[in-house]
Amino acid sequence: MKGLEGLKVIELAGYVAAPACPRILGEMGAEIIKIEPFTGDEQRTQSASHGMLKTDVEDPSFDMSSINKNWLAVNLKTDEGREFAYKLIETADIFITSFRDKALERLGMDYETIHKKFPHIVWGQMRGYGERGPEKDSKGFDATSYSARGGLITAFPQKGESPVNVVSAFGDFNAAIDLAAGVLAALVRKDRTGEGDKVVVNLYHTAVWAMQIAVVSRQFGREYPRSRKEVPCPSNNCYQTKDGVWFMICYGNYNKYFEDMCHAFGLEQLIGNKELDTLEALGKNGKNVDVIRYFEEAFAKKNWNEWEVIFKKWDMPYQKCFTIDDIISDEEAYDNDILRHINYDAFGDRVIPTSPIRFGSIGDPELWLNKPVGYDTIEYMKKYGYSEEQIDKLIADGVIKAYKGKKLNFNKVKKGPGL
Repeated sequence: MKGLEGLKVIELAGYVAAPACPRILGEMGAEIIKIEPFTGDEQRTQSASHGMLKTDVEDPSFDMSSINKNWLAVNLKTDEGREFAYKLIETADIFITSFRDKALERLGMDYETIHKKFPHIVWGQMRGYGERGPEKDSKGFDATSYSARGGLITAFPQKGESPVNVVSAFGDFNAAIDLAAGVLAALVRKDRTGEGDKVVVNLYHTAVWAMQIAVVSRQFGREYPRSRKEVPCPSNNCYQTKDGVWFMICYGNYNKYFEDMCHAFGLEQLIGNKELDTLEALGKNGKNVDVIRYFEEAFAKKNWNEWEVIFKKWDMPYQKCFTIDDIISDEEAYDNDILRHINYDAFGDRVIPTSPIRFGSIGDPELWLNKPVGYDTIEYMKKYGYSEEQIDKLIADGVIKAYKGKKLNFNKVKKGPGL
């Protein structure tokens, strides 16, 4: 057995946050069965808004949340459609949805219904907001529930600047990992008790969890947004070199490494200055701004390649502030299978991130791309005992939608680091 091999997951979800969870489970080896409406997941419409191109078959924007899935199109508003979906769920282990409560109740896919029919199922839901409170029935998206309400848009920019544009789906992909952790934990409980459980993650909560330091430190007077020229810890800050390279140093233990930094940065004259050598002193006297200025002036005297030699010599935690272009060309990302190459027929060679969790029994996972609406419907109906005649009737009655085109190749993701 490799990873989650043998585990079956049913997905009834749209956009990114919830669908990215089954994608992660799929890379772990689970079988993912996605149920779409006949019009498809609305994420199929988002390529232009993300600045990408697509064809009728290839959609890099959709691939990000939809790798390693089997694609069924079922009209769940029909009795026959629900009957087929229940057959799928009965033989599954996990059910993932992002539908809102009232829609789930109308479709018979809410937790109470599913748990009563199939008590072994782990039922997972991704929400915009919590199950209680005034927003419980509101639409919630990454941009609104996570980035806007979660404070990222206003806390991330430099003090005095306008709100930032957070990368689309930034919160979605992070929340997906939370949901994956939750349903796998519930699966452990099910294996011990025989009973499934309800697992709920919401985008707003995920954002506030990640913003803990801001939330708690604000109660002690720390300002957000903040200026890098005023941060409490000068050794956990961004600076710029003589040749214009921005970089980050991350010495949270300023007190311990103050003398080392003075030697490395050519600021020996500061050694022994009790007003500057501890964070406690800086917090009282406000001279953190002076230390930041000293560091800025020192870093402006040498180019990046010179500073990198010094940082390595002193074993300092540092990192150049990468652009997206830097990431795409980063050898580290390919050596560790963080980025994987895809050869699209329409777009040529592109790269896509893999999920960050690795099983020793799997190694670098096999990946295949998203498929057209209903591509696997007939195959799965046959697996569950439907005859050709029954399938044809269900198609004619508008219960299912099946892909009727030529067989397509979705195994375009190259395995292994780099080209």
